[in-house]
Amino acid sequence: MNRNINSILTPGVYSMIGIGTIFRHNTGSGGGGISTLMDNWIKEHIVFYYDVKKQGATNETLKESAYLQDLSGKGRRMKLNNFLFNGMSGIDGYKNMPFNQDKGIEFETIHDRYVRGKLSRSNGTGFGYYYVKNYNGNILHVNWHVEGIKEGNKVYVMQFNTQYDLKIELHNGDNHVAFDITDSPSPNYRYITLVADQPYSTDITITQIPEYPGALVTDGVDDYGLVENLSSGVKMLFMTVNPLVIHKCMYDQRSNTASMFSVANIKDRIAYVMNLENAELDKKGRIYIDGVRNTSTLSQELLNIKQVITACVDSIDSAKTPFFFNTTLNGAGWYSKLAFYNSIAFDSIPTEADGFTEQELIDYVIDKYELK
Repeated sequence: MNRNINSILTPGVYSMIGIGTIFRHNTGSGGGGISTLMDNWIKEHIVFYYDVKKQGATNETLKESAYLQDLSGKGRRMKLNNFLFNGMSGIDGYKNMPFNQDKGIEFETIHDRYVRGKLSRSNGTGFGYYYVKNYNGNILHVNWHVEGIKEGNKVYVMQFNTQYDLKIELHNGDNHVAFDITDSPSPNYRYITLVADQPYSTDITITQIPEYPGALVTDGVDDYGLVENLSSGVKMLFMTVNPLVIHKCMYDQRSNTASMFSVANIKDRIAYVMNLENAELDKKGRIYIDGVRNTSTLSQELLNIKQVITACVDSIDSAKTPFFFNTTLNGAGWYSKLAFYNSIAFDSIPTEADGFTEQELIDYVIDKYELK
């Protein structure tokens, strides 16, 4: 861990070894240091563990088996329901269509998000044409990683098969193109092509850049996850997400509206709401953002920010099978639109007898499982 330490606590219990690292001395309870105590606690209390990137999930593999695997070994997979596993409902998130879905591309090699071939100087030959689905008004947006442009040569994006002569130059590497066709004779024509300043004898490659690499992106319409083989809920939940829309429910294990807990982002309420109906009950829970207890930051201030949310409660009166990205208790309209990276949960929270604090465990889990 590499945390700023503002004070040294009980003498004889902590010692400083290196900058920003604390080790607890053995106080007679047996075993190794604090990390050993926490590792043993984690092994005993872990409920499930999902990590999209570590699983190696792709849209292709999830189309075959729509589950996030439980990496804890507890056998509690997350069933993914209603996902398209394409575009902004699936892995990585893409606002434009796959290359192989647009029949206009003429390159020799065409995959869903990757093409390779030779360019010409003529508008519409060599590359062919591609429809841009991601646009704002008359601004067309494409995010491409390009390789193979030879030194001294030029490659351009143009509107396909029109008299509009505006060109945007591409370069090797990442290209975030905003192509304005307002002044085109065909300002509603959203097809583009690539041209070169001279014919190419070698291939160039184009790879679409995802919006949220390594994440499972939900569409906010009907995508949700359901944890299998669990009906008792959890007391400590970690989830790394990037919320994209306000007033949605990211997690819910409540069996009724008077139980705990959910994780919802409600406008003008401190992030995050753990009970949507009862503000007093909501206060019994604790929310940490990136390992820091949150008592003031509002939900809307955390939109479009990748963050580790930790939700903790001391007790659970009643719970049901956990839902991710939605709730079924508060009517329609709660499906979350977000990027989900990972989640890990425990059926307990640390007590004094465990030999470490809640804050220490949170810091340790975030670092150990590389949740950020």
